[in-house]
Amino acid sequence: MKKYLWLDQLQEGEMLYHYTKCAAAASILQSRTLYATKSSFLNDSNEMGFILHVAQKVIGEVPSRKWQNLLLKELTETMEDFRRHDNYVLSLSLEGDSITLWSEFGEETGYNLAFDGAELLHCIEEHHRIACHGRVLYGKKQQEEILRTLLFTILPGRIGLPFAEIMSLAAEEKDTAPFTQLCRKFGNALGVYALFFKQEEFQAEREYRCVFRPKSPEEVKFRVKDGFLLPYLSIRVADETILPVRKITVAPKNHVDLARKGMLLYTRSLGYDTEVVLSNLKLRY
Repeated sequence: MKKYLWLDQLQEGEMLYHYTKCAAAASILQSRTLYATKSSFLNDSNEMGFILHVAQKVIGEVPSRKWQNLLLKELTETMEDFRRHDNYVLSLSLEGDSITLWSEFGEETGYNLAFDGAELLHCIEEHHRIACHGRVLYGKKQQEEILRTLLFTILPGRIGLPFAEIMSLAAEEKDTAPFTQLCRKFGNALGVYALFFKQEEFQAEREYRCVFRPKSPEEVKFRVKDGFLLPYLSIRVADETILPVRKITVAPKNHVDLARKGMLLYTRSLGYDTEVVLSNLKLRY
């Protein structure tokens, strides 16, 4: 990841949680493999549109309408190029028992796998290159400030000219090297931040993302979901050793004690010595 980009990464001792259905949980534990979904197929598919909205708000602070138009035109073209990039996202959460995530991913027979966060990332990186990872940012003011600082201060500093001078030169002759560099770097940054900026309405998810890029088209696999084919990458976490799962939580559903007992027997059969508990939420679906 570019050094001028900022992502809020995992802190020491934090857990990462993965909410999933029963069959998927069993497969993950047995195969020691997680799955990263192509970014354009994620549940919140408006991510590219959202980052452009944030960027347009910041560009709207530029004092000259001509400068704004120059930036917006270049930005739109750059982002169109980025839409064609292959980014695959492994979505986890920092929230251990969330009604929002149970209802969205766990359903009635779901489980929540609690991973030692640092150890999980270490295990993944032994098998795959993580392009970038970090917490998803939901705060509108924070998102705008990150882009504002990047566009008006950090990138001009790296180019070696003040923002106003870069734009003044571009207003006279559009294809100047400083302006081209500014737009390219800013567009590349937006392509990354698009994967980590989300609307405030999603903040209950407390999502943590790992982004991967396939080395070849052959790495991409497909599975059927809701009547369409979903592209994904298999992310091998461990070969012979068990996964760094510290706890498994059963979804808040009826007859949960049987669900707990079954998972407990299953994990023991695979060599895990992992605590299996019931959700603290008491719900009926």
